[in-house]
Amino acid sequence: MVVTTALIAALGVFGAASPAMAAPDLQLPFPCGQKWQLNTWAHAPALDMVKEPDQRGTEGATLIAPAAGRVNRSFYHDNAGNMVQIDHGGGYFTTYIHLQSRSVSTGDRVQRGTVIGKVGKTGPTSNGHPHLHFELGYDSNGDGSASWGYKGSERVRPTINGVSYGQANGREWNNVESHNCPEPSPEGVASVYGVTPEGRLTYTAIDAATGRRTHGAVHSTATLGFTPKAMATLNFNTLLVTKDNDPGGKLYRVDIRTNRDTLTFDPPVYLASGYTHDLLAYDGKNHLYGIANGTLRRYTLTATKPTKTSITDNTVIGKGFTLKTLTTTAPGWLLGTTTQGELISYQIHGAGNWKRHQLRDTTWQVFDHLLSPGAGLYYGHHRDNSMHSYHDANPHDGRDDDLRKQTTVDTKGWSQTLLSAQPATVT
Repeated sequence: MVVTTALIAALGVFGAASPAMAAPDLQLPFPCGQKWQLNTWAHAPALDMVKEPDQRGTEGATLIAPAAGRVNRSFYHDNAGNMVQIDHGGGYFTTYIHLQSRSVSTGDRVQRGTVIGKVGKTGPTSNGHPHLHFELGYDSNGDGSASWGYKGSERVRPTINGVSYGQANGREWNNVESHNCPEPSPEGVASVYGVTPEGRLTYTAIDAATGRRTHGAVHSTATLGFTPKAMATLNFNTLLVTKDNDPGGKLYRVDIRTNRDTLTFDPPVYLASGYTHDLLAYDGKNHLYGIANGTLRRYTLTATKPTKTSITDNTVIGKGFTLKTLTTTAPGWLLGTTTQGELISYQIHGAGNWKRHQLRDTTWQVFDHLLSPGAGLYYGHHRDNSMHSYHDANPHDGRDDDLRKQTTVDTKGWSQTLLSAQPATVT
């Protein structure tokens, strides 16, 4: 590609910033399988990109987001032409200039693979030559944006699909293949148990890929015989339930016989006292978590049908866990909401050792139950008895920019007072 001195002067040379946080996991901003040539010319670490082979198909090529984020700017610049800048969180921004057209507006949320525009040659600094000018920037001065396009700006070396680019001027990379491929849909069935206000058990199956209810709700004829307070699903036919309004904190095991056409279960088996938890959740491996008065405890289960002696290692993880809902997303990972509407993820390492990630600041207070069958799939039960599904492409990255609503499972009909999903049934 031929670059004039006018373009070099306009775009400048590398000006280093000092990032303090991990950069986003970027892919090439083009559809899966396409191959592009990348050049730094005289403006490293910024990259110019043209389509292989021989630049044919560059003008008008579809441009897609390399990672999830929010559009920070989308406008026509006097020198750069059509440009878009995306905020990926953590102070990192990607900038795209000379676009033929823009498909997003300031404030739009994008996921990896969202179409954001088309490659072009707008703006005088394109020299009339179709290409994408791409920059990764870090907001080192904290002004809420990343400067771009000139010597001393906040641009930094990008890593795309695990490979670092932009090390120096005059570098060229040929036939760089895009791995910006569609995220695989979650697969499997979410098995959801519930308790009705009358104390009857329910079972519902939801297809993970579509969010559609495929079975149930099947209701039991028998009741538990007591008012439950908290419930955790251990496996397809085993529940743990605590008793409400019981100072002793009785814990019961409920063994399900069948949940196909009818739901039947054996009389609840009393296991032990001391379980005054308001919330229970099982991680699918061997740990049961419970919260009582803001204190989070972790237990180890050594049997699939636990007895008193197979619930061991009563460990206080910490205090201050004032959650409204609680579920597990994987072994050692919790997810919950607060009455203020926060959505919070916790990675649990042990007593007094955990890491907190606040995914959302507001809006999740409408859910009074939160469930997860694994693989970043979350179900929120709304207080109006509707059920909604969400998918977090990477549930353990501590970020919310890849969390999106999947669908509304049902607009009504979920009148259960307790709900719990079997863990690790979705991949």
